[in-house]
Amino acid sequence: MRFLIVGAGGIGGYFGARLVQKGENVTFLVRQAKQSQLTEDGLSVKSIHGDIHTPVRTTTYGEKAESYDCILIAVKAYHLPQLMIDLVPYVGEHTLILPLLNGYDHFGALQTKFGREKVLGGLCYIETTLDQAGAIVQTSPFHNLVFGEWDGGESERSQTLFSHLNDAGFTVTLSPDIQREVWQKYIFVASLSGITTLMDCPVGPILALPRSRDVYKQLLKEIVALARNAGMPISTEIENSTLQKMESVPPEMTSSMQRDMHKQLPVETDHLHGSLLALDSAEEGQYPVLETVFARLKVYESLI
Repeated sequence: MRFLIVGAGGIGGYFGARLVQKGENVTFLVRQAKQSQLTEDGLSVKSIHGDIHTPVRTTTYGEKAESYDCILIAVKAYHLPQLMIDLVPYVGEHTLILPLLNGYDHFGALQTKFGREKVLGGLCYIETTLDQAGAIVQTSPFHNLVFGEWDGGESERSQTLFSHLNDAGFTVTLSPDIQREVWQKYIFVASLSGITTLMDCPVGPILALPRSRDVYKQLLKEIVALARNAGMPISTEIENSTLQKMESVPPEMTSSMQRDMHKQLPVETDHLHGSLLALDSAEEGQYPVLETVFARLKVYESLI
C-alpha cells in the first residue's frame, strides 16, 4: 500500500515515521522549505516509545503527481480549503482519504469534494510538539490512531488498511462506529482546548481548584448539550466519561491550541468552538462559557 502523508509535523511526522520504520511505502507531501530540510536532515522523532531518525521520501506541490492508495491528512483545519484543491492530482479511483484533524465539519467538506465513498473516519490521541531543531517530541504514553468506515461496520478495504497500520509502533484501532468515536474526541478536545486557553494553564491546576473546575464542568455541559440537541451520535455518559478522561491525563498536560498561542500561531477555534456554536440557532447567551472561550480566541486571532 502506497501512503501519502500530508504534513510532516507533530502528527503526520510521528505516524509517518513509525510507518517508515516498519517498512511501509510512505511519501510525505510538504512545502518546499520542509522538503529541503527533510532531504538534508531526515526525519527525527524523540519519543518515550523509542527514537527514530530516518531518511524519508518527499514530494512537494507542483511536482509531477500520481495517485496514492491512502492519503493521511495531518494538517491544521484552517489549511483544509486550499489543501482540498492541492490534493486533486493525488486522488485516484480507489484512493482512501484518512483525515486526522480535530472536529467534525471537515469530513463533510472532504466527502463533498472527493466523494463520500473515499473518505474514512479518523482521529488520533497523541501529544506532540516540535523542538527548535524541527524534531518531533512525543512524551505521553498514548499514541493512538482510530479509523473506520464513515457509515459504520467493517470492510475488506478497511481491514487491508488496518494490516498496514498495525504493528508499526503505535496503537491502531479499527472502529465499527467511527462517528461516535469522532464525537467523543471532538468533545474532549473542544473542552480541553477551551479551558486551557481561557485560563492559560495546564489541566492539573484547573481541576484542582473548585471554582475553575466548575467552569470547566459548565463548558463541558454546554458542549454536550449542543451536540445532543443537534442529534449527534454521542452516548448518554459522554459528560461523565469526558470528565474522567480529563482527570486521568497528566496534570501538566496542556492543549495543542494553548501551545500554538504561546508560539503566536493561528488556532482552530472556528473549526472547533465556532462550529459547535453554529449547531444552535438560538440567540446568543445560551452557552456563556463556550461563547466566552470563542470570544477570547477570536480576540487573540485579531492580534497576531
